[in-house]
Amino acid sequence: MGEPDFLRHIVSKILTPVSLDIKKLDEAQKLLAKAESKYGFSSYGGDPEKLANYILSPDFINLVLIIGVDLSKKLLYLTRDSYSSPKIKEAVQKMLEELDGYSGEETNQVMMYK
Repeated sequence: MGEPDFLRHIVSKILTPVSLDIKKLDEAQKLLAKAESKYGFSSYGGDPEKLANYILSPDFINLVLIIGVDLSKKLLYLTRDSYSSPKIKEAVQKMLEELDGYSGEETNQVMMYK
């Protein structure tokens, strides 16, 4: 068996009605469907390695803004663990580092106001 399908095997495990309110879940699913078409990363007739391009794109940041940093990190960790492609693993690691930096800046801003 090849690489898993991002939307059907990874996203569906993380983004659920339990983890996210239904309105945000619906919006996230619409963004992801558009991204799959735009970037062509589906395992079914596409190229899973193109997922790396999506992860490093502004389109992925839009997803982060909807689902939040914590769920985004869970999604990225599962992606990293599920794919064997070095290109995907590198993209995930880079985005995780960016999200960690964002979380750190947010914490520093909160501390400055106290």
